[in-house]
Order: sequence, then structure tokens, then C-alpha cells
Amino acid sequence: MAEEVVDRKILISKIGTFFIVISLFAIILFVAADVSRNDAGRKAGATQTYIVLAVQALQTRDVGATQAAPQNLPTPTLVPVVAPGSNDDTLIYFPAFCFGALGLLAGLFFKRISAPPPTPNTRFEWLRKMQQRQREAKAKAKAKAEGKAEGKKEGKKEAEKKK
Repeated sequence: MAEEVVDRKILISKIGTFFIVISLFAIILFVAADVSRNDAGRKAGATQTYIVLAVQALQTRDVGATQAAPQNLPTPTLVPVVAPGSNDDTLIYFPAFCFGALGLLAGLFFKRISAPPPTPNTRFEWLRKMQQRQREAKAKAKAKAEGKAEGKKEGKKEAEKKK
């Protein structure tokens, strides 16, 4: 029965580790996406790309209009091009941050409830030993003082008996 409890705690601890790793990956993905979205060089390249796409759309419309007119077909219209600087892509990565934060909390919770007891730290071991020696020395001094006090009382009693 005790082995099952230990195995269960190990499994829960490993599940917590899994959640922590996956959550950190999701948060890193969100941060990397945010950094790339705010990069000035990327915005400049995106502006150039937007200009190129707009020019190509105009050229395509003009060519289509010249070909459609003799055949009495409707002329093509421009498809609106989304500006690359818009923040619509924020909505794509924001759930990654939310799931990452929730997963991180769940992973830390699982690790906390299944954590083994902490091992004694050797960092301040010398301080603990020194305090223990002081306690033992005080106890010995107190015992010695009580022994002397009892010895004096017994000595007085014997002196009184002799008189």
C-alpha cells in the first residue's frame, strides 16, 4: 500500500514537470511572437511588402479590366489587403500566454503537493552544530551547578549532625 502512494506521488510530480515545461514553451512562444511583432526592421520590411502587394493588385486589376472590356465582362475589383501593422495577430498568440500561465500554475501545484520532504541543507550546518554545542554546554553547567548546590546542602546537613 505504501509503495502505491509513493508511485502515485512520483507520477503526480512528473505530470507537474510536464505541465511546467509545456507552459514555459507556450509563454516563450508568446514572448517571441510579441518581440517579432514589434521589431522595427520587420515593420519596415512589411511596409515594403505591403506596397509591392498593393502595386501588384492595381496592375492585376488594370490588366483584368483591359481583357474584360472587349468581351463585355465585369471588371475585377481590388481585394482589400490587410495592413501588416495591424494587431490582429495578437489574438493568435494571446491564448498561448493564457494556457501557459494556467499550465504553469497547475504544474507548480502538482509539484508542490507531491514534493518529497526537503533534505537537510548543509549550508548552515556549522551554525546548527555550534548552537547544539552551546545548548549542551549550558545543560552540563546547569547540571554541575545543581550538583554543587545539592552537595553544599548535604555538607551543611552533615555538619549540623556532627554538632
